[in-house]
Amino acid sequence: MGLFNRHNPNDVLYLTPIQVENEQLPEDKIRVLYCDAKGNIRSAVIENSVYELAKSYVQERERAHKNYATLSIEITPGKSVPFAVEISSEQVYALGNILEHALKRRKLPDILKKYPKEIIRLGEGKREELKLQHAPAEHDTLSEATPEILNRLADYPEDSIEVAIPIYKAEYRYPLVVLKRLSPTEQTRPNMQRLLILDSDGDLAIIKVPLGTIDEAERAFAKWKKANNSAGCIIYSWYPDDFLMSHMEITEFQRKTLDMITQHFEETGRGEQPISADVQVILARARALKTR
Repeated sequence: MGLFNRHNPNDVLYLTPIQVENEQLPEDKIRVLYCDAKGNIRSAVIENSVYELAKSYVQERERAHKNYATLSIEITPGKSVPFAVEISSEQVYALGNILEHALKRRKLPDILKKYPKEIIRLGEGKREELKLQHAPAEHDTLSEATPEILNRLADYPEDSIEVAIPIYKAEYRYPLVVLKRLSPTEQTRPNMQRLLILDSDGDLAIIKVPLGTIDEAERAFAKWKKANNSAGCIIYSWYPDDFLMSHMEITEFQRKTLDMITQHFEETGRGEQPISADVQVILARARALKTR
C-alpha cells in the first residue's frame, strides 16, 4: 500500500563548484561537489541557471549577514532545485571542515557525518513551497551522481575555502593563538575577518571570525600592552555555548618566535612540523590560561 510513497528524497548539501581534469562541459553546465545526508561525497553536473539561482539565495543571506548553507531540494522524483538555509555557528564551523575533507580526502571522518544530515533537514520544510514555485520547470536540475569521477578530482578555486595547513583535521584544538589578520577573499562576508591562527596542537589554520569581535579584542590588547609595556598575543577560546577572545603575556623572544611562524607561512604557504620547544611553551601556557 505504501509502494508509491517517497520516504527518502534525494536532498543534498552543495559544497563548491569543481573542475575535473580533461573534462569539457558545455557552457551552460557546471560540476559541483556535494554531500548527501549519509556523509557520502559525490559530484554532479547541473545547469548554470541552477547555479545562478543558488547564488541568488546565498546573496540574500549575505545581505542579511546570516550564516548559510546551500541545498539541493528534490521537489519531485528526479527533479531538484537549490535553496539556501540559515545555519548555526557550530554548523558553519563544521561545514568548513566538511569542505576541507571533501576536497582533500574525498570522504568525511565519522565525527563530521552528523552535520550534513542536520543541515539538509533544515530545508525539508520548504519542499512544498519550492514545488509550487518551480512547478513549470521542464528540466532536472541535478544529474545522476558519478562517484568515480572523484578519483580524478583536479583543480578547484583555492580562495573558495579555508583549509588547515598542513594537516587536515576534523576539529581544531582550542585555545587558538591569533598570529595575523589576513586579507579578505571574494567569498569573505563584509562582517567577517580572516585570521591566521596556531591551534593547541601546533597546526596552522585560516579561520573566519566576526569583524567586531577581533576589532574589540585588538583594542583591549593594545590598551593592555601600553599599560604594561609588555609583549603578548591574542587567545581565542571556544566553548559549547560561547567563544571568547582574551590576551596572554609572553616574552619578547616568544613574540619573535610567533612572528617567525607567520613569516614562514607568508613565504611558503604552510607551517612547520614538528614545532619548536619555544612554541610548545607558548601553547602550554595558552592551554593553562583560565579565561572564564
